[in-house]
Amino acid sequence: MPDLPPLILADGRVDWEALFQIYEFEQFRAYANDLTRGEVDFIEMALSLADDASLLDVACGGGRHALELAQRGYSVEGVDNSATLVAYATRCAYEQATRARFVQGDMRSLDYAQQFDAALVMNSSLGFFDDATNRATLKRVAQALVDGGKLLLQCINPYQVDSYLQGFRGGWHALAGGYLLHEASFVPRTATLHMNYRFVLPAQAIDAQHPGDRIRLYGYPELVALLADAGLRPISVFGDAVLPAVPFEEKSTWQVLVAEKG
Repeated sequence: MPDLPPLILADGRVDWEALFQIYEFEQFRAYANDLTRGEVDFIEMALSLADDASLLDVACGGGRHALELAQRGYSVEGVDNSATLVAYATRCAYEQATRARFVQGDMRSLDYAQQFDAALVMNSSLGFFDDATNRATLKRVAQALVDGGKLLLQCINPYQVDSYLQGFRGGWHALAGGYLLHEASFVPRTATLHMNYRFVLPAQAIDAQHPGDRIRLYGYPELVALLADAGLRPISVFGDAVLPAVPFEEKSTWQVLVAEKG
């Protein structure tokens, strides 16, 4: 693996994306590797990928799914808004000599036209904007697919948000030589998950507050309507991105939809 990027920027700010997407995964490397391999096993099955399939990984983070898919021989392009994450993933791809390419860009401004056999939007990455923007973003993802291409969309199930939040309600844990506090709450009137973080790094006298994430959670019927508006037809839904596959049921924390274009 390449050297870790600086956690504290030149102006003294915390690089939150590096903290969450690189340092945290590095601290739990064995678990992260097992998780990634298991999720990519599921992706291959759920999308019925052909050997020469091309994939677009939207909001790819540090590239863990894209890199694993590329190691398995697929052609993968990852897009993320963080320059730090894109640079790190690019160095990983170079060291692994894989067919993974990473591009810095805002998922709201995707500009692909019928280039990919499949696309991934994992870990509720769709819900970070208002409804109109989420809808427009999903349309841009759909435009990137060839006719008959498939989208795998993983979202938190809002009806089981309390189950998801069990590990996020509060509390400090050690990370990257410091301590991270995460606090979360769900606002039912707006169906929005609020995530707040504070990071303390005593060795450098850092005490930083994250600006906060707001994630719009959609129920299954809402997701189906969003997909239809983007020209995508749901063909299957699962309760998690794991194998053996699990059905989407009342107590599912996740909803993982596979939809087809055209």
